[in-house]
Amino acid sequence: MRRPLIVILPLLLFSFACDSGSVLEPVDVEPEMHRWHGDGGTRTWSVPFISKFSVWDVSDYTDTRCGGYPVFFLTMEGSGRATFLGKATTRMTFCCNVVTGEYWDTKGHFVAANGDSLFLEIPTGLIVPNEGRTSEYYQTRFDDDAVFVGGTGRFEGASGSWTTNAFVHDGEDEWRTDFFGRGMLKLQKEKKRRGRRRW
Repeated sequence: MRRPLIVILPLLLFSFACDSGSVLEPVDVEPEMHRWHGDGGTRTWSVPFISKFSVWDVSDYTDTRCGGYPVFFLTMEGSGRATFLGKATTRMTFCCNVVTGEYWDTKGHFVAANGDSLFLEIPTGLIVPNEGRTSEYYQTRFDDDAVFVGGTGRFEGASGSWTTNAFVHDGEDEWRTDFFGRGMLKLQKEKKRRGRRRW
């Protein structure tokens, strides 16, 4: 049985599939120079964030924390690659109206191979019909704003934003969402003080 419109939304979990017909485009921004904040505080710099992930629906449709039909609490899990993460897994949860295609309160994370996590949120979004050149394979899409909200390890204190640029394949063979997200990731690192050399 085909899933309701929005389950197509397997929301934001990144897409790693479909190199053919990929709509991934170069990030249109330049990295910022390193900037020092405060006296001996932290060093912050921005780098292009480019991701390619796929996610699948692992939701428990009996969970009513979002209110019940037509609004479900959905969970998506998947894997792929992203700059400064390398190979990574991802998990996201959100509320979704399967009739209108609206979704909100998305919270998720990427986990790198060494265990470092990068947290993200998507306040609101909307799944719409795909009218582009990939419409035969991807029936719907969503291109919404997400923000980075810290993390662990090298992503502690991370910030920045990106767009999902996600496409949903709802075929007889498989159902999944492919993400080709891009944006800017801001990382922090403690400033190292140099000791005074003694002669």
